[in-house]
Amino acid sequence: MKKSIKLAFCSSLIISSVFFISCEKKDSISINNKDKIKNITLHNEKNNLVDLNLYFDSTNNANNAEITKEERIIKKDELIGQFIIGELIKGPSVNNSLKPIFPKETRLLSFSIKNNIAYVNLSSEAYYSMTADKEEAYLKSIIWSLTELPSIKKVKLFIENKDISSLSKNFKFSEPIGRDDITKINKNK
Repeated sequence: MKKSIKLAFCSSLIISSVFFISCEKKDSISINNKDKIKNITLHNEKNNLVDLNLYFDSTNNANNAEITKEERIIKKDELIGQFIIGELIKGPSVNNSLKPIFPKETRLLSFSIKNNIAYVNLSSEAYYSMTADKEEAYLKSIIWSLTELPSIKKVKLFIENKDISSLSKNFKFSEPIGRDDITKINKNK
């Protein structure tokens, strides 16, 4: 029973990420799949919360292996948001014409959602010199991917727990940015 729950949960996450992370260019398969994703629910999911059981070592005797269950309640959109950033870090998997936006060494340090803003904290590898066009693609990739989730309207980026107002000095932003804001950001050219 536990294996089927874990399998259903993992399958739902994988399926969700495949549909949430797509090019802005849409084809008929993508449109049909997006309609299907609306009907996916996770086992033990209520009100955008997922109830998970984790098992930890509770052994008191070196000659006896025991584990004890600990219940965790996780916000579904935060879990999927972390997964989306993880997939962006991995880079494209199928289409050879797509390029990764992050260096492979990049790590997601933390992720949270508050008041419809996704707070994304990345390792220093995500902070590198790039052209204005590459930086725009970088920002759009993150913002468009995360705002596919209904609970996210804007994104605030951090590098190594530090608030940043610029990535590569091509765009300036001090506030969280959404899809509509990317065109309003002042470019330094």
